[in-house]
Amino acid sequence: MKKVLLSEKIDDKGIQLLKDNGFDVHISAGTNIETMKKEIKDVYAVIMRSSELPAEVIDAGENLKIISRNGTGINNVDVDEATKKNILVAKVNGANAFSVAEYVITTMLMLSRKVLASNKLIHEKKDQLTEIGSLPGFSTQFNLNGNELRGKTLAILGLGKIGRELVKLAQAFGMNVVGYDPYLKESPVKLYKKLKDIYPVADLLSINMPLTAETKNMITANELATMKDSAFIINSARGGIINENDLAAALNADTIAGAAVDSFNPEPPTPNNPLFTSKNTILTSHMAGTTIEANQALGLGAAQAIIDFSNGKVPEFPVNQEILASENK
Repeated sequence: MKKVLLSEKIDDKGIQLLKDNGFDVHISAGTNIETMKKEIKDVYAVIMRSSELPAEVIDAGENLKIISRNGTGINNVDVDEATKKNILVAKVNGANAFSVAEYVITTMLMLSRKVLASNKLIHEKKDQLTEIGSLPGFSTQFNLNGNELRGKTLAILGLGKIGRELVKLAQAFGMNVVGYDPYLKESPVKLYKKLKDIYPVADLLSINMPLTAETKNMITANELATMKDSAFIINSARGGIINENDLAAALNADTIAGAAVDSFNPEPPTPNNPLFTSKNTILTSHMAGTTIEANQALGLGAAQAIIDFSNGKVPEFPVNQEILASENK
């Protein structure tokens, strides 16, 4: 019976699918390097969530044939090392696209309508509310009357499946949507050819790109300085695309109005991460794409990739396809 190691537990439906197809499924006792090196030694396949799979762990997998990513991003997997070892890397595309797009809309609404500030103040001043009288007056007094999304310009960096879902949701709110994606030939919205030109027009900016050598540290103090001081940034992609020190400094200096950040560099964030103390910042636990519905789809997709590969089929979303021709299962 072929053994499948889960670095972290995936959705029960994905686990059951593997078992129904004759696989022996084990969940790793931990995600640190030494534990993973022991756990991976005799497995046929491993399913990775967001923890790291470095070269030394991959090398410890004596029988490892396929690494299945329970998600889209593969920056946590040493794909080059897997390729050297003739190990296929597969991923799941689009399974959580709606969930991530929905998260972006949620945080845009929270920022634009000043939900966090209102919640904080109404708790802090609960004993004074009857004296103030009118709650709308309270909102006016403390500058809590936010803005509608309607008519605002949303700039989306990356128009893959998540970006395209976001376009539909944003347009339903009556937003003007523009985008940047150098790899796209056709787009549902106006595309900017130069990245630097999109920052000044954005009322809200959503980062929906993978973390690559090209996108690492893509947004720094220089780019932030070109944005409107009323603009909001939402990063539901990967930490490292936007410089966190520069973002925190821009927020504290009112260079931009607010931000929502769902992933960090490193992850989890260290206690001294400057975003913990930056102004008007929503921080969430890498949850944009982990709704119950998305987790089920991701788990099933990651499991299916292993089943397909074991049956001599090419998984739906292989990453290092070059090894397929020489793969000897």
